[in-house]
Amino acid sequence: MKPRYRTGDQALVREINLSIVFNQLWTNAPLSRAQLASMTGLNKTTVSSLVHELLSKGFVREAGLCSSHGGRPAMLIEPNPNAGCMIGVEIGVDFIFAILTNFRANIEWRHYESTEAHPSYQTIIERAKGIIRDAAHMADRLGLSLLGVGVGVPGLVDIDSGLVSFAPNLEWHDIPLRDLLSASLSVPILVDNDANLSALGEYYFGAARGAETFIYISMGVGLGAGIFLEGRPYRGIGGYAGEVGHMTLQDDGLPCKCGNYGCWETVVSNRAVINQARAAVETHPRSRMVELAHGQAERITLPVVMKAAEEGDETALEVLRQAGYYLGVGIANLVNTFNPELIVLGGALSQAHPFLLSIAKQVMAERALAMPAKSTRIVTSIHGKDACALGAVGSIIHKILTAPNYALNNRQ
Repeated sequence: MKPRYRTGDQALVREINLSIVFNQLWTNAPLSRAQLASMTGLNKTTVSSLVHELLSKGFVREAGLCSSHGGRPAMLIEPNPNAGCMIGVEIGVDFIFAILTNFRANIEWRHYESTEAHPSYQTIIERAKGIIRDAAHMADRLGLSLLGVGVGVPGLVDIDSGLVSFAPNLEWHDIPLRDLLSASLSVPILVDNDANLSALGEYYFGAARGAETFIYISMGVGLGAGIFLEGRPYRGIGGYAGEVGHMTLQDDGLPCKCGNYGCWETVVSNRAVINQARAAVETHPRSRMVELAHGQAERITLPVVMKAAEEGDETALEVLRQAGYYLGVGIANLVNTFNPELIVLGGALSQAHPFLLSIAKQVMAERALAMPAKSTRIVTSIHGKDACALGAVGSIIHKILTAPNYALNNRQ
């Protein structure tokens, strides 16, 4: 049986200390060596040695002298934005989106392209490879070394192997995505569920900064969640936690792509709202949605539903009210289970937050237990459609900050 913990040899202790120093610099920079020693509890000699290692590898830089109150001014240290770059990729049901960022997650390049409905996984992966190669070429032109590639997909992912076990909305089963992508790359590739990565993006760069226990709900074609408990991603025993879109809300509900009936995502997702709107206009043919779709129900999209709702169309408003109601019901279940301080709503359907949020908050307050409901805030994602790709970048940064040798040993 594999041991659960590594023994505390000198190399492990040094890496832990390096991680502590690096995390403080990432979060609170610029800092002097003396400040780092005070904040971490490490002695000044150890801190100086660790900072020297980070400086020598180019991951941090000197940021000038701090003001002094009688003593010698101290040199400040901060993360180096030009330490390297990361590529973040989101493979969606009908699109591929990629970004290239510097080490401080500032976006230097982006690319979005639509994909046809349900192409073969080989076709999607070849297109993703081409986009990643383009991003890597841009990194070369910018003079930045590539530290890694993060990839998000809407499905169950074994993060240790990069195997996509099941992605119902992509119709993928047991696809070794990391191995297929890494054949043409010489840098580490991390593959994860899209909601998990979006949660990382919000934790490092967005609405969840400073939050210790929160849940990111991704409302796209399907619905999933990224869960943070006490400052750490929660993945479950097999790494598949967060598939909240497949908890049953209706015993006699609609069939779901997962094979079940009445799943949360059958009533709260971009696809669910569009399907409900198209069904509603069959009995309400005078709905403004019909006009906006030029008389063709199959052309009703989320923007059409939102536009009609903004103009006061009662049919569109009722569709969104129903989605907001069931959003609140599901959130109440999560609040009772995890007692989070924050719920972040993201994905395509979060664009409809003016029509969903107040209803969801009201239903959550009515259905969740009073005390956990009182301490939970519900907000929308800061980064919107960029959240997953930024989170994919965040997965590389998270790996570097928690295991710095990962970066020191894998620098291209």
